[in-house]
Amino acid sequence: MPIDYPNETLLHRDDFTDFSRWHHEGIGRLEPVPGANGMRLHCDGSAQGKEACMAFFRPDLPDPVVIEYDLMVHSQGGLIINYFALRGLNGEDVIADRDKLPPRTGIMANYFSTRWKLQSYHVSFSRFDDRGVHTGTSNWRRNPGGLLVGHGNDPVMEIGRRYHLRFTKDRGHLQSYVDGIYAHGVMDRDTSQYPIPDTGKFGFRLIGSNVKADISAFRVFQTTPQDALWKPWP
Repeated sequence: MPIDYPNETLLHRDDFTDFSRWHHEGIGRLEPVPGANGMRLHCDGSAQGKEACMAFFRPDLPDPVVIEYDLMVHSQGGLIINYFALRGLNGEDVIADRDKLPPRTGIMANYFSTRWKLQSYHVSFSRFDDRGVHTGTSNWRRNPGGLLVGHGNDPVMEIGRRYHLRFTKDRGHLQSYVDGIYAHGVMDRDTSQYPIPDTGKFGFRLIGSNVKADISAFRVFQTTPQDALWKPWP
């Protein structure tokens, strides 16, 4: 059942007149969308698990938070991942403090393996494999460890169609919406090994043999935490 997190104060907006607020790492390219305001990410000639086209929004985002953007996928040779609350396990900024963290090349393990000392949640969608076959699912994972904490149907399956994506995050409660319709979410309370990922970077990962997507109308909103979700019944 979805929980309502209203869009309140607008914290950030980016209509991609330039890419100064984004940090690129890994392979691939960030390019302007021809004839429109947007950021095109393109990963070509790789494979899942290997180096990807990564783009991280430079400002740290608070918790709770709402993130929205428009998406158009142009090819079927891979998938898209969004990262939430990405930072070092000791609070390091993944961009400004890169020299304090193990070096990254853009392989998948850089962002989930305990060796690279990062925390985050991530969700995958538009999940085509390297051959262009849709995998039929969308997964939520928690890092470090790549632990599966939730999954559901993948609502982003059409090439060349514009989708509006909306994500909410409130501690370990994350939800995804596509074109205003609730898709799926996760409720994570596990603090047995690490604290719940809270604040940090939001980012994109495009990975596969040929995957290209346009991002536009990027918005970040403050929202109200739902404290009742974390309180046991008396």
